[in-house]
Amino acid sequence: MKTIYKLFIFNLFTLLALSACNDEDSVDDVIVAGDNISPVSSFSVETTDADNELLVKWVCPLNRDLDMVEISYRDVSEEVTRSVYSPSCITIPAESGASCEYLITVPYFSLYEVSAVAISKSGKRSVVENRRLTPYREKEEEVELGLPAMLSRTHSYMTTIIDLYFGKSSRSCWRSNYPYNGGAYWDGDALVWGQGAGLSAFVAVREAAMESEVENIYAAMDEMMFKGIQNFYKKDHNIWAYSCYPAAGNERYYDDNVWIGLDMADWYGLTKEMRYLTQAEAVWRYLIDHGWDETCGGGVHWRELNSHTTSKHSCSTAPTAVLGCKLYLLTGEQEYLDWAIQCYDYMLNVLQDKSDHLFYDNVRPGKDDPNQPGDIEKNKYSYNSGQPLQAACLLYKITGEQKYLDEAYAIAESCHKKWFIPYRSKELNLTFNIFAPKQDMWFNTIMCRGFFELYSIDNNRKYVDDIEKSMIHAWESSCHQSNNLLNDDDLRGGTTKTSWEIRMQGALVELYARLAVLERENR
Repeated sequence: MKTIYKLFIFNLFTLLALSACNDEDSVDDVIVAGDNISPVSSFSVETTDADNELLVKWVCPLNRDLDMVEISYRDVSEEVTRSVYSPSCITIPAESGASCEYLITVPYFSLYEVSAVAISKSGKRSVVENRRLTPYREKEEEVELGLPAMLSRTHSYMTTIIDLYFGKSSRSCWRSNYPYNGGAYWDGDALVWGQGAGLSAFVAVREAAMESEVENIYAAMDEMMFKGIQNFYKKDHNIWAYSCYPAAGNERYYDDNVWIGLDMADWYGLTKEMRYLTQAEAVWRYLIDHGWDETCGGGVHWRELNSHTTSKHSCSTAPTAVLGCKLYLLTGEQEYLDWAIQCYDYMLNVLQDKSDHLFYDNVRPGKDDPNQPGDIEKNKYSYNSGQPLQAACLLYKITGEQKYLDEAYAIAESCHKKWFIPYRSKELNLTFNIFAPKQDMWFNTIMCRGFFELYSIDNNRKYVDDIEKSMIHAWESSCHQSNNLLNDDDLRGGTTKTSWEIRMQGALVELYARLAVLERENR
């Protein structure tokens, strides 16, 4: 059984004239009045193809005393206060176990919080379920903003992935794939690796949007994005860290954690909100106190739970060096710099291929002495070399020692040679080096963080130009799909996909955002 309700609101006055919650009884402050009424389940809020519409879905609890469900919504952007805008409510007659939909047309584009509370015949109220979401807005409105070209692409793309991937389950976090076909673990939510990619995209867009007409839109999303990733921050085996899925007993990886720690450090740098620095430092303690030991002569392990790895990996050790540099720059505490140098030196001494300055994947313990490096897994991935590149650049910025910059140039040249190919774009009428096809674009995006860091030192656009032209071509070519996503397997275009992963889409948004920052700085 499915019941559908629809409400149209034409202006703010009409909205406030509806049955309203008491000013003191905000969506956040609902009190559970008893244990005899369960909350609604399968609660979700989605955008539609129409401007400023939000479609609310839920399943009523199985309870013969159920009387009604109260739907509430309010603008929660920073510009609106409760004294100006009270939460608006409407009560809907409810049937036990019924699947329901409710269509809201809000008066203007903003960030809204929508809530549902089940109410019994005796007036007992259930625990509140709520979600936050911005409605759809026609692209013509985006054009009217007059955003610079790269920021316009970034904003359009980020708006799409939020619409298609975020807040689709009960946890208000990123879904793994679009479209969602059901049957996936945890209601289709991404593993923490994918969650981290979505967070990286958001933090990068947050920076790109600074001093623009869309800055307040993204600033208003801080709370829901932080809440989303914190779903995965769990205490397990008496240790706090980010788990693959938000429950005890799931696998937990050091590299998953360090990517989030880096985002938290950048987020703090943008906003100066202490909660982000607190999380970045908590990740740091996890990496150093539990991830680093003398197996293989040092380095950071790959996995903690459920079985601790013995090998040491580039994907965990190199970004730990980057995080140490970032935390040193934010706090001035020497411990961070000392460890950053130790991690960086380990990468050069143990995991670097001296013939091309690139880095191997991992090293296993020595057979005779596990505290010495043993066999090396010699696969090379772009992110495993991009992070030492970024670390070298940051260490040069901090210390001024030329050896770090010299090494950065050597790594950058080999990265560019290995993971880009010559290409002639008909769309741009240009020849340049584009990302090589059939490569992991999340790996490549992490590599590009090193290129951007190097550019911030020497202002040489050699590598940045190829990144920029690759991304503009992708946007203008058949790589760009009608759903406003990009086919990540080949940015040249010409491939067909039926499913798009948040990890890849988030990475591509991050690249556009970082290019938008350069666009602003060069204006």
